[in-house]
Amino acid sequence: MPRRPLYTYLMLALLAALLAVAALAQEAPEPTVEDDAMQRLLARFSDHPDHFTQTSGEALYRATCQACHMEDGQGDMGAGAHPPLTDNPKMNSRHFVAGVILTGYHGMPGFADVMSDEQVAAVTDYVRSHFGNDYPDMITPDEVANLRPPDNAD
Repeated sequence: MPRRPLYTYLMLALLAALLAVAALAQEAPEPTVEDDAMQRLLARFSDHPDHFTQTSGEALYRATCQACHMEDGQGDMGAGAHPPLTDNPKMNSRHFVAGVILTGYHGMPGFADVMSDEQVAAVTDYVRSHFGNDYPDMITPDEVANLRPPDNAD
């Protein structure tokens, strides 16, 4: 009986290993991208695993927004589009900005589960009064509470 070359056995072993990995991957539940990103943010920037503890708009921006919208609010293009916060007509509406922070928008996660009404108001007012923005109409925590999705009432 002729002997098979060594690479034949190596290929069979590689194929078996790939099939085993594929089977394991199908059994493991995959976390959503949003869940994973939020858990990493909370682990890195909060003293508590279930909500952010910062209270100032600037600290909240640095902890939750800056990684995508950049330190100067100019946004970024790469794996995803992160819009600029300066020269952005959507910043005109304090309710729109707070709503985006609460519920998310396109690929951005919502923060309703991990920020209080006061925190959402603080970061909304911060981004609308920095980065070249000068909107004088600040949002109140009561207004944020009215925008909050019903299942995320504070």
